[in-house]
Amino acid sequence: MFEEYFSDNAKQMRSSEIREFFKLTEKPEVISFAGGFPSKDCLPIDQVQEVNKRLLLEAEEEMLQYSPTEGQEDLRKYIVDFMAQKGIDVGVDNILVTSGSQQGLDLVSKIFINPGDKVITESPSYVGGLGAIRNYRGDILSIKVDNKGLRLDLLEAELERLTNNGQQIKFIYLVADFNNPTGLSLAVERREKLVELAEKYEFLILEDDPYSKLKYDGPERPAIKNFDKQGRVIYLGSFSKIFIPGIRVGWVVAAEEVIQKLILAKQSTDLCSNSMGQRLIAACGREGIIDNQIKKLCRLYRRRRDKTMESLNKYFPPEVNWTEPEGGFYTWVELPPYLNSKDLLFKAIEQNVAYVSGEAFSSSGQKQNAFRLSFSQPTLEEIEEGIYRLSEVIKTELNSFEARNQRCIK
Repeated sequence: MFEEYFSDNAKQMRSSEIREFFKLTEKPEVISFAGGFPSKDCLPIDQVQEVNKRLLLEAEEEMLQYSPTEGQEDLRKYIVDFMAQKGIDVGVDNILVTSGSQQGLDLVSKIFINPGDKVITESPSYVGGLGAIRNYRGDILSIKVDNKGLRLDLLEAELERLTNNGQQIKFIYLVADFNNPTGLSLAVERREKLVELAEKYEFLILEDDPYSKLKYDGPERPAIKNFDKQGRVIYLGSFSKIFIPGIRVGWVVAAEEVIQKLILAKQSTDLCSNSMGQRLIAACGREGIIDNQIKKLCRLYRRRRDKTMESLNKYFPPEVNWTEPEGGFYTWVELPPYLNSKDLLFKAIEQNVAYVSGEAFSSSGQKQNAFRLSFSQPTLEEIEEGIYRLSEVIKTELNSFEARNQRCIK
């Protein structure tokens, strides 16, 4: 009865396939590669309890009272220093604290997208980014990626086509480091070129960066924001993947004019982010707890990545390909084009193993022969067993297809 009352924006909203499948993977016997959750084996519970207890004794009013909409100043000062580690020079007035970077995605979409505005994303792209853009009725244009990230030759051709038709994009949204879902990263030379294209064709860049600190070996790549001279890059950060996700603290870095508009948008959304969480993050950051946690996570996820690659090579048939990430949580698996990963998923769940099908990460329902594996949560033993189970499901489907083909030939 409520359909006629829903707004046009609400009618655009879609349920995330990932969230739907969580219901199927909650059974303890299921080995799940579905959720992009930080490992439960490495949460800094004792340190967080100790810091939180001390802060409640030292500053109980600040912990329990509302915070400024833009965020507590001590946390924003810590974020200034955190960004300086990446070579990005900003001030506290360039920072808005958000309730996770997903809220940053929503707020940026809210202040920039009019219905019908064109927004470019990678293909495949983070499902939460696609959802935020759709919620404000943006017109999503997808550009393919290769093993160096977004294909800038295809992007430039699309920008030129739009320009010739008197059209323009509002912004491009991407995860440049250890992309969700592919695990791939945008090559450094492409980052610089992307900023040059933004200046030439006058669009903004929304850089979503939850994973860059989770590079297993060697120095981080410079962010796209490092090459930004005109303020065209809006940067989203998060403590969810690199520290603890439950307190929901992220941030936006942008030109002061943009931050002021985002503050207004946030005031009508939730007034302010979690005060206790902000104070806790700032204290843990200053005391080096976050940096130590990042080092632990990199060691843990490197081992799980290595076991994932080893198991894929050991069990998967040669018709299947996958990415080899240098950091983050994910690998992207591509089946032969005649197999459908969504159909395969139901058969995988019957074998008590789960993943997310590729269609969820496409704005147009493509990528039907691909799926995402998240190796952040399963143990080493579960990774090998889960990939073995998946391999058996895939081999059965390949054999079945081959048998059908033989019958058709006869």
